[in-house]
Amino acid sequence: MKDLAGRSLTAFLWGAGGSIVKIILQFGAQVVLARLLGPTEYGLFALGVIVVSFSTFFSDMGLAYGLIQKKSVDVNDIRFVWTWQCMLGILVSGIVFYSAGSLANLFAKPEAEFIFQSLSLVVLINAVTSLSTNLLKKSLNFKILQVSELFSYFLGFGCVGIPLAISGYGGASLVAAWLVQSASNFIILYLQVRHPLTFKFWTTDGGHMLRYGATALGTYLINWVLNGADKILVGRIFSSYTVGLYTTAFNFVNAPSSAIYGNLQSIVFSACARLQDNHEALREVFLRLLSLITLITFPLFILIAVGSEFLIVIVYGVKWLDAAQLLTPFALAMPFLLIWGISTPILWNSGYTKLEFWLQLPMVFLWLAVLSTLTDSSPQVVATVAASLFALRCIVMVLAVVKILKISPRSFLNAIFGGIVLSLIVAFVSLSLRPSITAFNAAPPVQLLLLLSAGGIAYFLSMCLLVPMLVDERMAAYIMMGQKKLPQWTRPIVRYLLGNQK
Repeated sequence: MKDLAGRSLTAFLWGAGGSIVKIILQFGAQVVLARLLGPTEYGLFALGVIVVSFSTFFSDMGLAYGLIQKKSVDVNDIRFVWTWQCMLGILVSGIVFYSAGSLANLFAKPEAEFIFQSLSLVVLINAVTSLSTNLLKKSLNFKILQVSELFSYFLGFGCVGIPLAISGYGGASLVAAWLVQSASNFIILYLQVRHPLTFKFWTTDGGHMLRYGATALGTYLINWVLNGADKILVGRIFSSYTVGLYTTAFNFVNAPSSAIYGNLQSIVFSACARLQDNHEALREVFLRLLSLITLITFPLFILIAVGSEFLIVIVYGVKWLDAAQLLTPFALAMPFLLIWGISTPILWNSGYTKLEFWLQLPMVFLWLAVLSTLTDSSPQVVATVAASLFALRCIVMVLAVVKILKISPRSFLNAIFGGIVLSLIVAFVSLSLRPSITAFNAAPPVQLLLLLSAGGIAYFLSMCLLVPMLVDERMAAYIMMGQKKLPQWTRPIVRYLLGNQK
């Protein structure tokens, strides 16, 4: 158990560290590209992202992901998964390519046909990469995964995308960047794993693996509809310019959150796969992570929501200012994404692999009904409703975990209490001071610095004065146990805040 905890913590730190570097790299590249290309080009590319993300579910189907949960994996399982990944990847990629024109007409944007055709190859590459990715996750080897992601992203967007955009290739530069990134990531991961490339169309456990994949596929599709339906609506009824604003505002907070979410969910899933029969251990993992996420992310994203205008102007320029009103609701929804990231693997490893599907299915009909009433609404209204639904879905998932693991209301409230208090304090301070900061009439970077300083000081002082009330003893002990693996500059702060916690 201690060895697993240590390996999981190491994996999380590698995942978190890699995610931070990736966020910085991705953020820098996307800002440069956004300034070079503008909202319209980004809007068209965003439609391609929607199509690829939807198609990838069918080409992947969760089959390779199921290898993580299997207690033992042999060469026949690997060959079987590889065979199906290749077949599904070729099939779905071909469908996307030949239906590109129809998809462009669906969005009423014929100029997007080239983007759909080109990105169909990404669907195939993602399908064949999935096996290597999940074998590495099963072994908790997140170091290689992070190195590969960082290098391939730098190669694709830094070395290919930006130079092409400067040379005037427009949206094609984004397409080329994504293709190079996907291909280089596949090569690096395969060279690390070197799994068999021979085909095997059936294996002893094939039926179970396909059923598991089908369950995963159904769950993924439901979540995709709930996550992407608003963007399809925006793509159909608004101009490419508005689509660019909407997706850029969403990606501004979703990209870093998803990077952390992906690593967090993968690590929790891989670690909890070894604790499937130990609900007490699963309960402890869930409560500790829930406490940590609420303590850190909710106050941070509140500051981002309050300072949305300053951030957009600084990062993207004045021509993107209209995206600020869309950024605010999306920022407030992002902490729920991270909580979701720990809820799903807990459910799946508690023996309730189909529960997420049945919990989310009614939400699909609710969301589609709500969307049908938003066709004449502004983008701001669509964004607010989408963010609200996201929070609602997360709450439903958390309540399901609480019930399954038999977490008492007192234990649950203790886990989130500190985060709620800190969030209220940061929200009160930042909202109270924002009018004065705006009236100060300084440059946007100065205004943002003042806002962040005020919120940061309020957060730190609250932690210093109220830490016994905000952080329970078990959470403090958990953090202290792993503080030696934290960056060196953070250790004195952690020891100062938590060292005297009894």
